[in-house]
Amino acid sequence: MGEVKPSLKENPRGALEQYITALQSESKMTRKQALAKINEEIFENSANSDCDLTTVFPEVYAYVLKSFSDSSEACRDVSATIISNFIEKLPLNDYYLTYILPVIVRRIGCPEIVEDSEEIRLVLIELVHKILDKYKVANLLSPFINDLTNILSKTVADPYPKVKLEACECIIAVTKYLQRDFHFQCESYVKPILSNFAHQHFRVRVAAIKAIGAVVQAGNAKCFELSISPMAEKLFDENAQVRLQVTLEVGNWMLSYRDRYSFWHRMIPLLLTSLSDVMSDIRDTASSLWTDIGLQYMEENEEDLKKKSDFLKDVPTHYPDVKRPNMGCRVLVGTNFGKIVPAISREMDGWQADARLRVAQLLCWLILCAEEGSTQHAQTSVRAMLRGAGDEDPRVILEIKRAAELYGYFITPDTWWPLLEAEVDSWPALMVLANIIKGSRAELVKEKVLTELCRELADPDRCRTRKPKYQTELLHVCEALMDLCGEACVNVAHDLFVINFTVYAMPVDNQIQFMAFSNLDKLRFIEKCGKTMTTLYDIHIGRVLGNITSDALTWSLLTPDRCLLECAMLHSGSAMGTQLHLIAPLLKESLAAPKVDPEVKLKIFTTLSTVLVNRQTNFSKCNTDKLEAFLNIVIEEVIMPNLVWSAGRTAEAIRTAAVACLCSALQDNPPIDDALIAEQGGDGDKGDKEVNLFPTKESLAPFLEKMVPLLVGVVDDNSTLTRQHALRAVCCLATLASKRGCFTPDIMHKLYFVVLKRLDDSSDKVRSYAVQTLTTLFNRRPEDYDTVLFGAHVDALYSAMLIHLDDTDEQFRKQMLESILKVSDIDPPLLMKKVQANIHLYRNKAAYERLSSHLEKIIKNK
Repeated sequence: MGEVKPSLKENPRGALEQYITALQSESKMTRKQALAKINEEIFENSANSDCDLTTVFPEVYAYVLKSFSDSSEACRDVSATIISNFIEKLPLNDYYLTYILPVIVRRIGCPEIVEDSEEIRLVLIELVHKILDKYKVANLLSPFINDLTNILSKTVADPYPKVKLEACECIIAVTKYLQRDFHFQCESYVKPILSNFAHQHFRVRVAAIKAIGAVVQAGNAKCFELSISPMAEKLFDENAQVRLQVTLEVGNWMLSYRDRYSFWHRMIPLLLTSLSDVMSDIRDTASSLWTDIGLQYMEENEEDLKKKSDFLKDVPTHYPDVKRPNMGCRVLVGTNFGKIVPAISREMDGWQADARLRVAQLLCWLILCAEEGSTQHAQTSVRAMLRGAGDEDPRVILEIKRAAELYGYFITPDTWWPLLEAEVDSWPALMVLANIIKGSRAELVKEKVLTELCRELADPDRCRTRKPKYQTELLHVCEALMDLCGEACVNVAHDLFVINFTVYAMPVDNQIQFMAFSNLDKLRFIEKCGKTMTTLYDIHIGRVLGNITSDALTWSLLTPDRCLLECAMLHSGSAMGTQLHLIAPLLKESLAAPKVDPEVKLKIFTTLSTVLVNRQTNFSKCNTDKLEAFLNIVIEEVIMPNLVWSAGRTAEAIRTAAVACLCSALQDNPPIDDALIAEQGGDGDKGDKEVNLFPTKESLAPFLEKMVPLLVGVVDDNSTLTRQHALRAVCCLATLASKRGCFTPDIMHKLYFVVLKRLDDSSDKVRSYAVQTLTTLFNRRPEDYDTVLFGAHVDALYSAMLIHLDDTDEQFRKQMLESILKVSDIDPPLLMKKVQANIHLYRNKAAYERLSSHLEKIIKNK
């Protein structure tokens, strides 16, 4: 009979001897099979299920643990499986760990990686996890804390993500099972764990955050100091799961970290930042934790807060439209406000836009929670808001606006106004100020701030700036004041008018101008001065014009005084007519002086021309004597001096503008464009009476003697445009003088001769105007015009016009024919004689035949 194999139960050594011997083989396959057989014999053979493993382990552990260093990966894997099975089935005894853990340390706990297989490292760390779970019920792990620290601090930084994840779980287990001893080793874990905060896999980052949370809870203050900043950085992680885990861990610290009272100011910013997260579940989690923290703080400090809670008021009447945090949250933030806000102020200067956005959002929550508790730190808070208001990121600016408005709800003006008063020269201060005012109580702002602020902003050095951001915020401050204080703004109405009208007169763009106009309309409503903007100008525009005191010689197109004058003339409507005594000297100073900037002259002449054309609106409420005095200055001292010829293109352009302005003055009741009136100053205000600038012969005649020679000169000017306007002016003058009964033959003869020359002008437009002007001059001739006495003039007119009936330009020939037909009634026989005398020489036969036929009818009817 064969030899009977010893049983494992009776003779463990004998039963496993052949496999132990096989482990010495040089063949990897043999060693692997031997290990597999050992595992099978001990743990899988049903006949050995009741075997006492405490007797087996001493016989095989040395050989199995030696295989942890086997050159074959498969052998190392099976040997780890055997030890894992032993751990699972052996009773609790640190005797076994004495042999196992040092071997694991040599494989995966050394400074250099010994175990080069990722899969085996994972198996070994899983084995460590099994040991921790197995031995958690007894105090048997304490002697091995150094080994565990070596293993976990190394594996948590392992290149293999799965090893990292398992190591993090093991660290969490160590903090739970070795609470009494963990603080001795806690610092060794922090840096290896933090190295995973930047890992590309979000699950690794989440696991690392969980692990660091557990380490901080069980460790000392140094762990917290090392961890808090990296945790704060993870609030900017792109993955929502990472940010959620940070929120949970920080919330847990604030609820149960034993030294939390020393670090409130470090933890509060992190949790409050999560209240503004883009993900709703993170916001909800943070909100729930924050509420619980506040309630717990109240319970822990019940005695200290007893007085406050006894007199706890309901939500104040003047409170923003948000849910009010509980008293614990408010007290907690209030006591730590001064430690947090300086850091926010510094962070506002950072280069990362997302970081600036988060601290701006944090500032909102701090102000909301601190309420009046932030008063003693007002200077720091205002400084932080000023820095944020100047940010380039619109998201940051929006949050700063919210923070400023919340600040206004809780802090009184006697605190924030002295801090901002010195800063009103900067647009960020105005932005903060406008939003603080929105949240403030009207009765407090009315007391002092309203008057002082309006006086400061109405200062010319401030309201006359052309910086777009400053103008915009200036208007926002005015709007906020009017919305908040309402009728109380009547006391500072002129200052508000000056601020908004100045911006309206010199805006950077159309949007700003529209904002200024809207504010002016709001001021009109507050003052209850009428239904149109003209009524507002009636009250205030005089003082604005009276304050224009700078020398016109210093003006440029951008000079504020010039802009104010132009805007007042164009947009005041009938209110301008009552201020002619102020406007006339300004026009004389800016237009009559030869050394004034030519561009300024051209701009003001254009404005004056528009004013004169819109006379029915602008002068509807004007006293007749004042209007006459105004016109005397405008015609004699402003327009006429600029019609005198002088050399140079600049002088030429000014002559053009002056003669165009004269045209506007001489037009007899020009047509009124309602749209133009609404746009340029009527504002819906129409005159009740007809306005004539020269209503009588006596009002016009004094100007003619000086005006006619000047017009004769400019009709022959070098500038084509000047000649056009001059011919229009001659037309207007002839029409107006004829109606007023002062158009004499002498005036007509002085004018027509130079007009006649313009029929040969190089410009087709000038020739066309010349034809129209000749027609107007002779059609407006005096009723007693003696054709015999002035026959030479009529002959010259007919001769010139007949010659041009053969002009090369067909359109001009047609116009000339129509014009001759209109003036043919001056002396029909003379014209017929001239036509028949040379009819055989004319090429335009049809025109001469039509003219002859027309003359025959006239002569026959006479």
